[in-house]
Amino acid sequence: MAGLKDFPKFGALSGLKILDSGSNIAGPLGGGLLAECGATVIHFEGPKKPDNQRGWYGYPQNHRNQLSMVADIKSEEGRKIFLDLIKWADIWVESSKGGQYDRLGLSDEVIWSVNPKIAIVHVSGYGQVGDPSYVTKASYDAVGQAFSGYMSLNGVNEALKINPYLSDFVCGLTTCWAMLACYVSTQLTGKGESVDVAQYEALARIMDGRMIQYATDGVSVPKTGNKDAQAALFSFYTCKDGRTIFIGMTGAEVCKRGFPVIGLPVPGTGDPDFPEGFTGWMINTPVGQRMEKAMEAFVAERTMPEVEKAMIDAQIPCQRVYDLEDCLNDPHWNARGTIMEWDDPMMGHIKGLGLINKFKNNPSEIWRGAPLFGMDNRDILRDLGYSEEEVNDLYAKGIVNEFDLETTIKRYKLDQVIPHMAKKDK
Repeated sequence: MAGLKDFPKFGALSGLKILDSGSNIAGPLGGGLLAECGATVIHFEGPKKPDNQRGWYGYPQNHRNQLSMVADIKSEEGRKIFLDLIKWADIWVESSKGGQYDRLGLSDEVIWSVNPKIAIVHVSGYGQVGDPSYVTKASYDAVGQAFSGYMSLNGVNEALKINPYLSDFVCGLTTCWAMLACYVSTQLTGKGESVDVAQYEALARIMDGRMIQYATDGVSVPKTGNKDAQAALFSFYTCKDGRTIFIGMTGAEVCKRGFPVIGLPVPGTGDPDFPEGFTGWMINTPVGQRMEKAMEAFVAERTMPEVEKAMIDAQIPCQRVYDLEDCLNDPHWNARGTIMEWDDPMMGHIKGLGLINKFKNNPSEIWRGAPLFGMDNRDILRDLGYSEEEVNDLYAKGIVNEFDLETTIKRYKLDQVIPHMAKKDK
């Protein structure tokens, strides 16, 4: 257990205070990433509604370094706890249907009346404003992928949903920088700021120029699967042994080195398709198709290791497709700490993804695993000034709640769904 005063000092964001009342991935991921950088993050949940990610592998990965506070925000006492934490926080982030907190009587203006300088981040599927029939709709990852248009760009014949939860995670990353931008604004102006993050817009933002291409010129790019939709020799190719490798043979110097390898003439040596200074070509043209056929013939006659060696020897950018075992055992992944081990209150000693973004002077840390439901209630309430008697009364009324490890295992049937926990019990 830990309280507001127990958070260790480390990382680039040490001292930043964040209250996160979101659920699932799209909102809470932002707070989770900042907690790894040293921010003090409290995950606030309702006593009868634990986060949907609890009881599965995602919660330990995305909520480590956080504190857990559980209280019923719809009760008078629980609302007071929530507003006490609003006074404490620099940033408040929530994720729900658009306008949910307005309907609870906790509009931005009410929040700012309690803490005038707090940065407020609202995360929802469709945003806080817009067509009223959309704003209050529920959203999941698949909804964001479908509504954003992103899903229509992927696949071969039918649209392809990208796993795992691309829309949720892109929204979480967008939430992360939106939180910091909102906070910086409060520091520069001395006045609270609020930002509206819509899940579908976060994913639409990474479609590059596809929307301009269609909205301006009416050009719709066809689904091409693992083939690049624009450039020749910039795709995934299937080798003789059925394994897949990405090869990017574009740029003047790369083409000079790579073309002889796959049986094409060196640019500038007389072939009119490949003049001096040739850097690459569009895939859906006669020249582009000539290039693609040469590469496809080359890889079809060779195994993936043979293709990989030929490309590396010619200094051609390439990468065979890793599965999770490859990632786990790769020396570079491990040398950078991309794979780490830590202790989790629910799962025990675990191995998973480590810390991204390597800060030189203020490195990030994993100082604790993701908390059990309500694990830090007593310490947080103590630091907010509640007496032991008052805390016990809140528990007795059901306004706060917690699950110990035994309750957690039984509630989520962890010994049945998480293999290493089943082994520990035997």
